Amino acid sequence: MVDSLPVLLAASSARAASAATAARHGGFNPTALLPWAAPLVLAAPVVGFVVQAVGIRGRRAAGNFGLFVVLVMLAATATVAWVRFHVAAAYTVTYDWINIPVAYQGDPRFQEFVVELAMRYDHLALAGLGGVLVVLLLALAWQRTARGEQGPIRFQAAAMLLALGVSGALLSPDLAAFAGFWVVAGVASYLLLGHRWGTEAAGRRGRIALALPFAGDVALLAAVAVLYSRFGTLEMGGLWPQLHGVPGVGLKSLDAAAVLAVVAVAIRGSIWPFTPWQTAAADAPPAALAAVAGIWPVLAGTLLLRILPLIGGAGPQPHHIAAYAFGVAAVVGPLASLIATDARRALLLGSSGVVALGLLGILYSPSDQVGFTALLAVGAARAGGLLAVGAAVAAMRSVDLRDLGGAWVRMRWTALALLLAAVGLAVAGYGPASLRPSSIAWLALAPGLALVALAAFRTYLAIAHGPLRRRRAFEPSRVREAPALAAGGAVVSGLAGLVAVLLAFWPGWAGYLQHGAGAAPGHGIWAVVGAVLVVAGAATALVGLGAARDAVLGVAAAAGT
Repeated sequence: MVDSLPVLLAASSARAASAATAARHGGFNPTALLPWAAPLVLAAPVVGFVVQAVGIRGRRAAGNFGLFVVLVMLAATATVAWVRFHVAAAYTVTYDWINIPVAYQGDPRFQEFVVELAMRYDHLALAGLGGVLVVLLLALAWQRTARGEQGPIRFQAAAMLLALGVSGALLSPDLAAFAGFWVVAGVASYLLLGHRWGTEAAGRRGRIALALPFAGDVALLAAVAVLYSRFGTLEMGGLWPQLHGVPGVGLKSLDAAAVLAVVAVAIRGSIWPFTPWQTAAADAPPAALAAVAGIWPVLAGTLLLRILPLIGGAGPQPHHIAAYAFGVAAVVGPLASLIATDARRALLLGSSGVVALGLLGILYSPSDQVGFTALLAVGAARAGGLLAVGAAVAAMRSVDLRDLGGAWVRMRWTALALLLAAVGLAVAGYGPASLRPSSIAWLALAPGLALVALAAFRTYLAIAHGPLRRRRAFEPSRVREAPALAAGGAVVSGLAGLVAVLLAFWPGWAGYLQHGAGAAPGHGIWAVVGAVLVVAGAATALVGLGAARDAVLGVAAAAGT
């Protein structure tokens, strides 16, 4: 009777909370929605992949069904977020995937072979899901207008596989499932980036997009193997508390696992010097490039947030390695973009600096939630920017910034999307930077903020306000705006990035991501310095391209060569 008392008390508390929730919603109990809404997030892309692979034979039908699947996933995510909005504890649901009896005698632990599929809905996972699904939805909306693109059904099937891998990783409560879904998302990303095939150049780019990120996947699998060999469990809720409680497990094992996981974060986050797996695939369909480049920063930041207890429990070396790597990438990435004249590569390299700034913010406790929000902003803003650049390139028939221009006159919605993306990328790193007072991290944060703003506005100004000259077999007067669905999707993606930037400065958002934690206050003088650096970077781009656009871009082309 004594043993059953806690169970009775817990059941009574649950009934009381359910009754209070029902009373608050006029007699309707929204918790009844959870049993079907929670598994729908993973079930919908599975059904979508199967239907796209074997059941649809039309471009328009495939595009409509892909959009429908992502909308269903968004609706299920919004339902869970609404029901669990005021609940601090995570909602976990577990299903038996494989359950096979293998013995009838012996230790009961070895009488059955059971593989479980578990989903853990906490506020961090819900925010990440919302961000990546919005990016994927807008990318698919853009792709629906690409009438001349080859393999429309193959594209939609790969997109469903990407949705499954990313959602599964964000909801996984243990590292083994996280790594498995991470690899699924990696395979889908390769299929999307290698969608255009048939030429030798495409084959070379496809090999880079496969080999380099695969090294990051192997690093993550190795880190998982090291942890499992030492602790015998990979469930994060039970793994982190026993990092220093297992005899024979020292700092060397923890350091190795932490460094390997950080390597996976850096490679899949596509920060310098690992940007080639995305920049080499710049000729991929704009929707594919936008989806991959917008989703992976969020997934990499989620992994870094999940393994922060491992980095903190290991020696100082993993933290120093991560901080120095992210700091160097925050400066060198956008610096490299200044010598790129391919508009897509310039945007990818410049935004990689913001990804590094967000990852650097996650490493430090005062700014970890703000750093994750910055990655949400980067994902949406760079996706919108890449979609807008894709529309401009298709209309102006060139990828060279020296040839592009006049978008604000001939393609105003595309130019607006580029402006929103530039502002979002320039300001996204400001939040983490304003929370690092008198820190050595400012050696990277200060120049990184200025260089990112310079790189982002350089691309916008060159395309939107530069002159569009007549070229051989090209007449500027024939340039037209992209279809409404494509241009609108790019604008909405840029707006989503700005909304995420604003969330980073709202104290209630940090409390939502980590229940009970208030937003760390920005430090006055450093916040002002950060704002000045952002404005200085944008002003430098404006003055440089406004005064001598052709000379500046010509020098960049020569330096890049």
